[in-house]
Amino acid sequence: MTTAAEDTKIYFATGQGGESVWPYHVPVGGRTLAHQDTGMVRRNYNEHVLIYTLSGTGHVDIGETRHAAVAESLAWIDTARAYAHGAAAQAPWRYVWLSIRGHGVDALFERLEFAQNPVASDLSHLAGNFEQILRELSAEAEGESATINAAVSQILAQLFERRSNAAGVAKDEPMAALRAHLRRDLQRAWRIPDMAQITGLSHSQLFRRFRDEAGVSPIVWLRRERMAVAAYLLRSTDERVAQIAARCGYPDPFHFSRDFKLEQGCAPRNYRAQFRA
Repeated sequence: MTTAAEDTKIYFATGQGGESVWPYHVPVGGRTLAHQDTGMVRRNYNEHVLIYTLSGTGHVDIGETRHAAVAESLAWIDTARAYAHGAAAQAPWRYVWLSIRGHGVDALFERLEFAQNPVASDLSHLAGNFEQILRELSAEAEGESATINAAVSQILAQLFERRSNAAGVAKDEPMAALRAHLRRDLQRAWRIPDMAQITGLSHSQLFRRFRDEAGVSPIVWLRRERMAVAAYLLRSTDERVAQIAARCGYPDPFHFSRDFKLEQGCAPRNYRAQFRA
């Protein structure tokens, strides 16, 4: 099914991503021509979205950091987290995009650190893969067809090769080790002295190096990680909100609800109800 406006075309898959022999599902994709006066997109779709820039320049905001999306670049956004994207001032931003689901997508997103740095550049060879998938969707193909899966696999393989090689050179190992510690023990009441002890750095060095790599302070990063896990548990389990809060390091459910609303724009119970609706 296709819907169209003057500057936008959206293609929906005919299948619903149920039982399938294929690992990936593309429920929707489209083409967009965004202008600066269109405003920023911030909607929460609970999906991973790939945005490939054809021309012009866009902005992708993650936390307090703005990333430029230029021609032949790809932005990978987890829309379950706080984000925003829109056109830059100098020219309209023309891009194609896909929503993807599937085995290992969450893990790959984390491993390649798109949560901190959402844009990969110089990927002109991926344009054909996006066009192939959109042709399939415009012909009302199922979102988990063999052709679509082959194209998605090629896109993800190229991103892995590009980003993993770059990460191997540029990664700050003490900061990577610290993030691994934090992720393994989200229940712990982490404080800056605890983090500094793990890295062997002073408080000021920790703040500077963490912010240089992640784009936000350690405390802000930890809060967003906790909220991302909380959102996943709200979507995928029937645990009470208080239980999820405790698992994410919040003994006080009120404090948890306040931070969750700050990140997701609604209270935990409303988030779960919207997702299930």
